[in-house]
Amino acid sequence: MVTDEEIRAELNNFRSKITNEKLTRHFKKWNKTMQYHFTDIEEYWYIKLVNGFPEEPVKGQVEKPEISYKIATDDWLDLMHGKVKGLKLYNQGKIKIKASMPDIIKLQKLE
Repeated sequence: MVTDEEIRAELNNFRSKITNEKLTRHFKKWNKTMQYHFTDIEEYWYIKLVNGFPEEPVKGQVEKPEISYKIATDDWLDLMHGKVKGLKLYNQGKIKIKASMPDIIKLQKLE
């Protein structure tokens, strides 16, 4: 079973992708909350982006995130490590995303 430290580390890796010099321009005006619901362990984590800068990941749930994911930790780790594409997980019903279409398209730049 995945630990809180592993989740935090992977979320921090995700944060570093957003702040990557090549991608930062795509997210610089984002003021959004991204929430992750890890269905196999029934935990919630979120990251707030303020003017495109991702804050530290927080364990917990927010009431109205702009972007939310429902995914099992194994599938999420495979996605984070590039072993599988998000679209494949979506088509298989292994990830559920609630977000606007422009946000989903923008997030695909991180894969």
